[in-house]
Amino acid sequence: MGVRGLTGFIARNAEQYLTPHELHDCNLVIDGDNLACNLYKDVTGNYSAFGGDYDDFYRAVVNFFVVLAECNIKAYVLMDGGYEQRKLRTVSKRMRGKICVIKRINPCASITVFPLMMKEVFVDAVRDCEVPIMRCVFEADDELAALGRKLNCPVLSYDSDFYIHNVRYIPLITLTVKAHTKVYKNNSSTDAVNKKLKKAEAKKVDKQTRGNRIMDTIVVNNQERRKGKGKTYKYLDCCMYRIDNLISGGSLNKAKLPLFAALLGNDYISRSAFHNFFSSGMVKGGRSRSRKTNHQQRRIRAVIQWLKNETAESAMTKILSRLQKQQRESLVAQVEAAISGYSNELCRSYDYFKNNYENIFEDLEENVESEVESENELEIEEEDSESCEEEQELEEEENEPEDEEEYEIEESEHNANNPEDSTSSASASDVDNDVNNNDGNKDISKFPPWFLDKLYPANLPRFCVDLMHLRKYINNPQIEHFPFPDCNEIALPILSLTYALLNNVKGEEFVEQMNEDGSIRHLYFTYLTRATRVTNVQYVSVEIKEKPKYTFEPATPNPLLLQTLFECKMPELKAIHLFEEIQKLPQDLRLYFLAIVYWLHKSQHCDLIHLHALIVCLVVLRTIDSKIPAERDMKAFVKRFGKIIKREKQVRDKELAEGVQRSIRDDLKNLHITQRIDFIQKSDCYLVQNELLKHFHMQEIFKKKYDLYSSIVLHAFAEFQSVVFQLHAINALLDFPHQAPHMAQLYCGVFLYNLYDLFRNRLDVEYYIKNFIFKDSTMMFDFYAYLWQWCEQFLPSWKRKDVMTPSSKKLQKKKRQLEKKKAMRESTLSHVQDPYSDMLSSSNDENDEFVDLNNRFCNVLKVN
Repeated sequence: MGVRGLTGFIARNAEQYLTPHELHDCNLVIDGDNLACNLYKDVTGNYSAFGGDYDDFYRAVVNFFVVLAECNIKAYVLMDGGYEQRKLRTVSKRMRGKICVIKRINPCASITVFPLMMKEVFVDAVRDCEVPIMRCVFEADDELAALGRKLNCPVLSYDSDFYIHNVRYIPLITLTVKAHTKVYKNNSSTDAVNKKLKKAEAKKVDKQTRGNRIMDTIVVNNQERRKGKGKTYKYLDCCMYRIDNLISGGSLNKAKLPLFAALLGNDYISRSAFHNFFSSGMVKGGRSRSRKTNHQQRRIRAVIQWLKNETAESAMTKILSRLQKQQRESLVAQVEAAISGYSNELCRSYDYFKNNYENIFEDLEENVESEVESENELEIEEEDSESCEEEQELEEEENEPEDEEEYEIEESEHNANNPEDSTSSASASDVDNDVNNNDGNKDISKFPPWFLDKLYPANLPRFCVDLMHLRKYINNPQIEHFPFPDCNEIALPILSLTYALLNNVKGEEFVEQMNEDGSIRHLYFTYLTRATRVTNVQYVSVEIKEKPKYTFEPATPNPLLLQTLFECKMPELKAIHLFEEIQKLPQDLRLYFLAIVYWLHKSQHCDLIHLHALIVCLVVLRTIDSKIPAERDMKAFVKRFGKIIKREKQVRDKELAEGVQRSIRDDLKNLHITQRIDFIQKSDCYLVQNELLKHFHMQEIFKKKYDLYSSIVLHAFAEFQSVVFQLHAINALLDFPHQAPHMAQLYCGVFLYNLYDLFRNRLDVEYYIKNFIFKDSTMMFDFYAYLWQWCEQFLPSWKRKDVMTPSSKKLQKKKRQLEKKKAMRESTLSHVQDPYSDMLSSSNDENDEFVDLNNRFCNVLKVN
């Protein structure tokens, strides 16, 4: 949810509110969505402008949990679910901001745009690390805090809400993902209690917060020299926050915290709603000694000072007296919900993990929370005497405001004064009032058990909750060409089928009714997406007039429901033949190639160059990364494998000079091509990767002329991602009749873009791939050729005609030119003698005078 400005406030006063902590040998509850976003931001950087480098992101997530395992930290990951009704206004505002970024996208800019399937790749990585994971029904904040209290362990996130929750909290920005080694000491527990954050460390936290640098480089298997003798342990450096640190000064208590958060503004209530309250002069912000302290920081200090002299009841009374009537109930409901959330002991995630993972809580220690609270009281007594002096010192320091928070403040003020949002306060109250009578427990009880069984394991994407709860789909804009229609529009038929299945469960089918005007009210949902050519959002109503062809039974869903999508929406495609041929592909590629066929028939912006790039990309990622270490840095790759590559090149050059041709072993020739690729030699992978590694990085020309960057090329790839995403969702709803695609082994945005740019000017792409891309690996080219031929039989006729004919004409012209040049070269070589030999041989008279045709004075110079 986020309390505006509180993260920056804590960072500027880190010495007062944060304590250093060694994280090891414990449980850790992790905010999955928050960790995924921050990891992706730090790993991919500028490459987010190409649609998503899932391979690098996947490895970063795996390495993160490997480092946690080195320190014997047992992680539990919780993912967010759907949106609540009262948050829709904030969601639409954020979508409008993302559309502005996409419209002016620059590959060299530092703004990160999260790709469509980032969360799915994160879930795949967490599962591969065998870490327990669960998707909550709504936002996971309350569930994270409840699980943290239940397990008596800290929560790892970067959300300012946890500064208000009654839970031990580790801000992600303070975590160093590098295991240090230390020798056990007898007095280590007492040292940890008395340890305080140094001034230099506090400044580092503030600097990272202002620079929006969440995490440093992840270091796996860090080796350090042992200092001293004895038993050692590995730990991670971080800072711990406890709620007692915030209320230790006496200005706040746990009853006032919900009011404190509401007055600062959050996603559920606009800060402009308290304009009359702050204008009344009750809370005086004053002036700061530092010119660089922003308005929100001064407001936080003023609110803390004002609450010091108020009780929770008197403060609430004074606040409500200055609010509009339609906003009072909303604020009361929010504060009550916050209070119940802060003290909520109902923990569904604990029950889920206990029932679905064997012996997961066998080492859980009971009755430790009281000991921790006693330690907190000791820390509070020691820090009370110093808190006022430290606060004055930090006020005098010149700290630059947070870029991200400053942007949010300016944006909210702009929206409040914008005529388009002139009714923002009323709409906010209306949105909030929709939820006044519904708490989280009642909403969750409305979901059928079969839906929760599919949602909790994080099989279903979060938008399925929105479809069930709000009858809305919140679109996620991608890197796309702004003048074109929304790239997710191509997958609307798949989304419509998903929604139809959710509302036509066996025994609970949707029944059409008559409206007052006599028209039939069909099943429908609202689609929130970007408006074409306008930097704004729009709501589109999507009606579903046809029911699913087969009955949907959640316990045993019919796999033919997926086939009906291709039969009804693409009648020109032979769906039965398609699903027979799909069985010839490896299991992990079947759903991916169903998406390719759908995309080829539905997209008007893709061509066969896009298809060539997709197939080459999956062959490289699926084959090479599974055989050799995935190293994307060119210098590091040469340093690690340069000698191997040089030796292998020498061997192959020698064989070529001797006339020895490399071929596939006889025992592998009997295998099918899809099985043969598993036995590819590492030497082939080293050589192919050595030639392709430069294409995994952004072209240098974009740093000088970023206008050469083409969003038109990326629009077709964005449409393809939308198709894969929606097919993944309906495949999960049907209990995975096909294996879910592992996008980290299939899709790399910057590599795809560079491949398309490399192929677009080639007259014969297949020839170029054989002789330049896979020249060092016959097995890779055979696998590529097999996949290409499989796709070729399902190419739509209009795409084959429009794309193949001009290329074939140019190819024939090029061949004629080559044949002509070859004939001229052969004729020249056949006539080695002098071309004027005939003239010389015809004159047999030895006395003929020599005449120099190039000298006009030749006759004058003759001597008689």
